[in-house]
Amino acid sequence: MSALRAWLIGLSPRERLLIGVAAALALVVVLWFGILRPVSEGLDAARDRTFDAATRLAGVRGAVAAVEPLAKASAPERGGNLEAVVRERATTAGFVLSTVNPQSDNAVAIAMASARPAALFAWIAELEGQGILVDQLQTTDNGDGTLSVALTLRARGA
Repeated sequence: MSALRAWLIGLSPRERLLIGVAAALALVVVLWFGILRPVSEGLDAARDRTFDAATRLAGVRGAVAAVEPLAKASAPERGGNLEAVVRERATTAGFVLSTVNPQSDNAVAIAMASARPAALFAWIAELEGQGILVDQLQTTDNGDGTLSVALTLRARGA
């Protein structure tokens, strides 16, 4: 420190003033780019992440609220075993089932060679409203605006 002090005393008043101004500017730059900007950007990013998380949480809560009545409701009467009910409802909806395989635990695996997507998903939504839930779904694009479908359905509560 004494060497620095001796060097500073040896400078002219104008040189000391310029060194003081340069040191002040360097301090301002270090404070701005080293502390204030990173903290401000971190706070902005945290605020954005909090807003995104709150938006996603509200969406999930809305979806859960929409599904809760279905989960709490008892399974409606279908009037027959699951395989017969699925066959009958598919025929009523205009779908041709290529395979129907009963599974254990009150489930049935079906396949369709060709189904229009809008009609298929409307039919699935109708089945879910009647207590027949999708356990697994696999679709493949046929290239002609239809899908081939492999689907496992399970009765609610099974």
